[in-house]
Amino acid sequence: MARCTRTTNLEVHHKRRDGSNDLSNAIVLCQTCHEKSSTYGSPGKTPTAFDQATKDKALRHAGNQCECTSTQGCHLKKLHR
Repeated sequence: MARCTRTTNLEVHHKRRDGSNDLSNAIVLCQTCHEKSSTYGSPGKTPTAFDQATKDKALRHAGNQCECTSTQGCHLKKLHR
């Protein structure tokens, strides 16, 4: 199964909760892949939201598509309807 390449409902996710709020700590994920990430909604430190400029840069860098590389089912078609 190929990785997710969704281009709608995109969110900018922190790679590391304790990392910076700059582009090097940002990854673009569709809402479904974001919710399936290991830290989404889990207790602990919640990072400060990215500013709009960083979000815009991350989206451009990602080609405006999900950057999830998992092939473990986080992006099954039935989840993206």
